[in-house]
Amino acid sequence: MTLIVVDQAEKHHLDLILAVAYDLRLYKTDVTLGLTQAQKDALTEASFTEATFTGYAAKALSGGSWTTATGNPATGSYATQTFTSSADQSPQLVYGYYVTRHSDNKLQWFEPFPGPVVFEFNGEFYQVTPRLTFADTAD
Repeated sequence: MTLIVVDQAEKHHLDLILAVAYDLRLYKTDVTLGLTQAQKDALTEASFTEATFTGYAAKALSGGSWTTATGNPATGSYATQTFTSSADQSPQLVYGYYVTRHSDNKLQWFEPFPGPVVFEFNGEFYQVTPRLTFADTAD
């Protein structure tokens, strides 16, 4: 039998999931290159190499500071976070962001960027709006 979670319950579950503290991190390796969906689903925090460009620091995402909305699909989003280079340096490619649980640094989800972002010069920045969506599809 298939479990069906109705739209209003999806928002409730998102509220529960997003009530804890997370850390938003950028990664500098193309972790999904050549992987099947099953292999992507099996990735862990150890699969990611965190960005190291000058000025980079992970961003703390406070529990309960997310905006959630009922819908089809239900969504949760956090305020836009800006990552800025603070010096000229060798170019560093960044492929996406990943979110870890603050309490134990365990990977929760990740999102590749449409293409790599380059950090090379002082003042270059990239903005990320963390999101989590509950989709109405069968896995």
